[in-house]
Amino acid sequence: MIKEALYFHDDEYYYEIVRANIKKYRLEQKLTQQDLADLSGVSRQYICDIENKNRNKHITIAILGRIADALNINIIEFFIKEDELRVEIKSVLEAFYNTEKEVINS
Repeated sequence: MIKEALYFHDDEYYYEIVRANIKKYRLEQKLTQQDLADLSGVSRQYICDIENKNRNKHITIAILGRIADALNINIIEFFIKEDELRVEIKSVLEAFYNTEKEVINS
């Protein structure tokens, strides 16, 4: 029996997360698109196309790896939606503090 695939989001959803994260990390490091292009070995136009949501630029995993290396971050950072990350961090911190309180009260 073949399972039916379940898709929760369309392709654009995932591309948008990656685009936003590339731009976020580039700006955090005060890099221009040209700087990032030079560091990752791709053209400035390619970086522009990736960051521009009005352009449908499919990004290979190899290019993402080169960009992650250029930004000195783990490639996984490109796939984390910022609000989801905040929720995850908050739940981990709450679990930690609740466990700490239980140990102290024991």
